[in-house]
Amino acid sequence: MEQVLNSLASNKILLAILILLASLLIYSILKRLVKLIVILLIALVLYAGYMNYKGEKIDPTLQLYLNKGGINLEEIQHKKEKLNDTADTLNKLNNKGDRESSTGRK
Repeated sequence: MEQVLNSLASNKILLAILILLASLLIYSILKRLVKLIVILLIALVLYAGYMNYKGEKIDPTLQLYLNKGGINLEEIQHKKEKLNDTADTLNKLNNKGDRESSTGRK
């Protein structure tokens, strides 16, 4: 285990690739979660609209979930933007390193 950590610490390109792959994995998982949450929120809003149309009251628990859902969705979208920024930065660093190694500069 120490040997793996030492090789990662000494090889910065390998470390950058590993960080990039990890951030892409996290990004893809969050992307799927955001889609699921959006679909669930749309279903809840449609249900609440139907209940309002029928003249019935919305269950207080459901109303609480609707209120919390909007807040959680904003937090997830903010985290997704941060991950996108991190991935872009890593791509730029990786591209810069590739260009410098092809020209022979260090």
